Amino acid sequence: MNPGAGRSRPWINRENVERLLARYGLDWEIWVSEKPGDGTTLARRAVARGYDTIIAGGGDGTINEVVCGMVGSSAALGILPLGTVNVLARDLRIPLNLGKAVKVILERNIMLMDLGCANGRYFTLMAGFGFDAEVVARVVRPLKDMTGATAYVLKGLEMLAKYEATEMTIEMPEKRYRGKAYLVVVANSPDYTYRLKVAPYARHDDGLLDVLVFEQPMTKRLGFIRQIIEVFIQRHVFRKDVQYYRASSVMVRSDPPAMVQLDGDPFGTTPVAISVAPRILPVIVS
Repeated sequence: MNPGAGRSRPWINRENVERLLARYGLDWEIWVSEKPGDGTTLARRAVARGYDTIIAGGGDGTINEVVCGMVGSSAALGILPLGTVNVLARDLRIPLNLGKAVKVILERNIMLMDLGCANGRYFTLMAGFGFDAEVVARVVRPLKDMTGATAYVLKGLEMLAKYEATEMTIEMPEKRYRGKAYLVVVANSPDYTYRLKVAPYARHDDGLLDVLVFEQPMTKRLGFIRQIIEVFIQRHVFRKDVQYYRASSVMVRSDPPAMVQLDGDPFGTTPVAISVAPRILPVIVS
């Protein structure tokens, strides 16, 4: 459990989670993460102790850490959506109501889920390059704690006024792209945030990654704003300046180096090599 997750929802705390788990008579322990990376360390400890279910209590960043500690084991991932946005939980139709989420875990309906792997680190949702990674890197933690997802919206509006497109080179087994782009998304999930489907054809278990390139339009920044607006109405995939590919592996380079985010957390800069690990993670779904 990440005690810092979902601070905009103060009723979510360890005591309430313990009370909820006790109500269902589960044999459980709660281990609390205290710093970045603890989720991976604690998940590895749980695997070593033979637990058959490892529950990530937090948001998408917490799930990412826990998954990285579970890969290669037979343990199933359960999700208690305690975070700010909870993209993966929403995508897998796991209720945001914690009581209902625990019932889903008890029913133990398991799917085998693909993971992306970027420079050796696994991700469940997406890798983002350029604009969105800059926004993620610049959101101040106290503002996120106070306002939740609104912090990203505010920072995104600020960055729209000054972010410049980057020369991107994207190599895939059967395609190669080179050009100026504001944003590149390599997706394992259709949902990007809430119900915003940046990669509408992506699936969690198809053995492929969906690659979207938001190219620099003729009208530059104004055109990029139009691209983003059309994401909200699911028309962006029909634009000539938005490229959509599907591949089992992707190499992303840029000049100059572009910021990178994995599952909503900063992940350095390009170059990044990404591959898909098909159906590698048992996850409990609704």
